[in-house]
Amino acid sequence: MAKSSWPEVLGWPQLNAADQINIDRPDVTDVGFYMQGSPLPSGYNPRRVVIISDANGVVVKTPVIG
Repeated sequence: MAKSSWPEVLGWPQLNAADQINIDRPDVTDVGFYMQGSPLPSGYNPRRVVIISDANGVVVKTPVIG
């Protein structure tokens, strides 16, 4: 079964997290970077992962497919 979440990247720099996601799921074509508290994209997209980070670019929420 394909991986759909990345709890192991919590606390990582967002670009390192994106690299890991691309290694694990090369079929994911849309990795979005969002600041904590900003509006997120609506609707489900099986080729999208949202990475939420703090002001320092550190991942603060588990990235998931969607």
